[in-house]
Amino acid sequence: MNWKLITALMVCPLVTTLQPLSAEPSEPARQGVPMPGSYQATDVESAMVQEARTAIQKNLSTLRIEEVQEAYVQVVAGMNFKLICQVSGEDGPATWEFVVWHRLDDRWQLTGARQM
Repeated sequence: MNWKLITALMVCPLVTTLQPLSAEPSEPARQGVPMPGSYQATDVESAMVQEARTAIQKNLSTLRIEEVQEAYVQVVAGMNFKLICQVSGEDGPATWEFVVWHRLDDRWQLTGARQM
């Protein structure tokens, strides 16, 4: 049996269907389809965002969250919540970004905070 010929016949259809690599984004990326694992906007009034806000506030001693202006969620081993908040404190009002991790064991952990 001619194995080289059989292998060539099996591989040939695969080679003809391959597309050249392109620097252009794929069609779904062009249409605004979110990238898996990235932050996605979510409703600031949702119950989980309110839980995240409460978890963040428990970690703040001199700041008070007045309003959640934007909220984003990211699926990890649990969920990350990124909240853009209007806060008040000793230095007056300011905008802060907080990241809090809702762990698989249902605990919350503040993982990031920065003034914008």
